[in-house]
Amino acid sequence: MTTRARLAKIYRATSRHVAEGGDLMEALATAAKKATTLTDALDRLAQELGLAAPAPWRRLNAWVAFTERRTVLIALQGLAHRLAPVRMPIGHLLIHPRRHDPFALGHRILILTSGGKDSAVMEDVVCTQAADRGSLHKVIAVHNDLGRTGKSFSNEPVEWPGTQDLIRRQTARYGIPLEITNRPGGGLFDQLLEQRRLWPSADARWCTSDQKENEGMKRITHHAADVRETEGVGHVVLYYCVGLRADESAGRARKPEFVIDRSRSNSRRTVIRWHPIIQWSTRQVWQHIKDRGLEYHPAYDAGMERLSCRLCVLATRADLVCAARMSPRLTADYVAAEQQIGHTFKNGLSIAEIQREAQEIGPITRITLGAAVERHLSDMPPAPVQHQLCSA
Repeated sequence: MTTRARLAKIYRATSRHVAEGGDLMEALATAAKKATTLTDALDRLAQELGLAAPAPWRRLNAWVAFTERRTVLIALQGLAHRLAPVRMPIGHLLIHPRRHDPFALGHRILILTSGGKDSAVMEDVVCTQAADRGSLHKVIAVHNDLGRTGKSFSNEPVEWPGTQDLIRRQTARYGIPLEITNRPGGGLFDQLLEQRRLWPSADARWCTSDQKENEGMKRITHHAADVRETEGVGHVVLYYCVGLRADESAGRARKPEFVIDRSRSNSRRTVIRWHPIIQWSTRQVWQHIKDRGLEYHPAYDAGMERLSCRLCVLATRADLVCAARMSPRLTADYVAAEQQIGHTFKNGLSIAEIQREAQEIGPITRITLGAAVERHLSDMPPAPVQHQLCSA
């Protein structure tokens, strides 16, 4: 292996390890074992390129010990950028997301909010910390509208009615701007019928990637350009906050609190995904809602455990039946869509079955406000204070 290829390999391995929270010296030691010794490789590189090393490479350990870690990374990056084929974003070496204060490092902090309980708590956590650090002006809320079923059906919103109004009130609490996006190629229902012709699933979550993720990343691109133009910043750091929690699924349990999104980062920007409540339990979420007096959607009081699409392919059967009892017109639209594309809503479970079960039980017309908090935080049943629920 040539010196150039050897250092390129060391550089890539080191940057990945450090970007994902690993120790710099541990990464260098590991890389060195794979390519003879790091000191020899750097020595040969300096001789080959005629570079003046920032310190004797043979005393690399001493150099790191008496030099700021950032300086070491910049020096290594400077050498590596003289080589080919090295194409790693600058932020991967200069930023250690677990060791930096997001409010000091980030130029913008985007909060992706769905209006659900986890989004509300995550937004409160981030905005409260930002306000304490005098950085609330950096925070922006983003909501991705999933559209309606269309005029050929009942034109029902795919999301819960009142969601966007709720989100506006939630963001107004902190005085932060709200940006609502729409997929130019159509909402979730349009994409299902006209393009995908298959329902999304746990393995093919195009509903998340196409309707939410891609539109959210367009806002990242917009704000990166805005920071460069208005603040004259060369390399922009943006945080992308999502209210994921580890106890929701095995996949989410493997996600760290901070991680650099290498696919969305480049030489001009670093995108850091931040999951502020990743280790919170459901009970902690509801306790925070109660303690902070946070407003949440009344669908939770009606019995829903999660709030995403009203009829989500990832929802439990109980949630689907609950949603269908409150949303008969939307359910009928989904039954018609299921028949039109010839594909079952979930593997082994059709939305028509959910509709029949909901019809047998009957519609939900009244709910007990505050029932969700009581259900999750108390062993005692809530007082039966009834309120009329707007039909969906």
